[in-house]
Amino acid sequence: MTDVLIICGGTGGHLSPGIALAEELKSRDFSSTLCISQKSIDTAIAQKYEHIGFERFPGRAFSGGLFGKLQFFQQLICSLPKIYRMIRNEKPKVMVLFGGYLSVGFGLLGTLLSVKIVLHEANGKVGKAVRLLQGFAYRIYLPRSVMIKEVKKSKVRHAGYPLRKEMMSMDKSEARRQLGMECEGTLLVIIGGSQGAQVLNKWVIDHFEKLIEEGISIYCISGLKNGLESHDVSTNSRGESVTIKMVPFSDNMAAVLSAGDLVVSRAGAGAIAEITRCEVPSILVPYPYAADNHQFYNAKIHESLGGGILLDENNLEKLYEEVRVLTSNYNLLEQISLNLKNLNAVNASEEIVDDLQAVIRGEKVGR
Repeated sequence: MTDVLIICGGTGGHLSPGIALAEELKSRDFSSTLCISQKSIDTAIAQKYEHIGFERFPGRAFSGGLFGKLQFFQQLICSLPKIYRMIRNEKPKVMVLFGGYLSVGFGLLGTLLSVKIVLHEANGKVGKAVRLLQGFAYRIYLPRSVMIKEVKKSKVRHAGYPLRKEMMSMDKSEARRQLGMECEGTLLVIIGGSQGAQVLNKWVIDHFEKLIEEGISIYCISGLKNGLESHDVSTNSRGESVTIKMVPFSDNMAAVLSAGDLVVSRAGAGAIAEITRCEVPSILVPYPYAADNHQFYNAKIHESLGGGILLDENNLEKLYEEVRVLTSNYNLLEQISLNLKNLNAVNASEEIVDDLQAVIRGEKVGR
């Protein structure tokens, strides 16, 4: 038996907050099991957390045209017997669903088996799985600026994106040392997500000479699929030493973000939460093909809170000037950092588990 089943597989953006929640539950002596997909990214991340229990389930996203959608239903049907056995054997007091395709089967069977269903939406626009299951939910955690009109307000709690305990702001010099970036001046960090972003990689290659001349060093995560890797130290016309480093992947995002004076990043909910935790100003370039264009809404909300700047990918020709102006405007960077410090005041994992304790114990919690 377990207190909480956490359904969070399929992408790093779903799995990471599930792990963070499991760690916080464990610290308060609640048991949990994470239900994840059979994808390689889930397996790779899970291997780092042997103190957490994982179970893998088949499934695929509801995308890819008619054939892709038929495969989704085929995988869903195949997963139902294992999901049923899992719920019957573990008898969870509550199930927390982080969205994504695995949530559908667990949400439907959990409802039929009278388990309390809790949903978490991290994005500025509510995803398909949460929209489908919202009517069955006992509780829904939403970003503070998001509301679902069809849902009773008594079901909703506003909470952020749970982050793993190791995601903490670091001393800038120590962070740069860990990354092998022994640069003294301005450091621009470029992040395109776990798979990288070819347009951002190309932008670095096209502009690195200008950036070197401005005295701006670059640390770019190019993505495993792109395979771009380099480490060069150059000297500009003023005699300043500038470092350019491209790596396919990093599992030390706390150091990557803490090292930078400015970050250029895609706008996934997890990326924005990590940027906020490390209190680093950012220019967010939403992935234009994200489901329901949710990255645009994430970036728009972050910009409205003073945490960074939204730049549409169609206007990428403006990125160099934005970087140049921002990195030379120390007062503006300081103000953005101060805004981020205020946004970083709440620990989402603790906030959610505070509320989940009442759900688990069946207590009535007023608004």
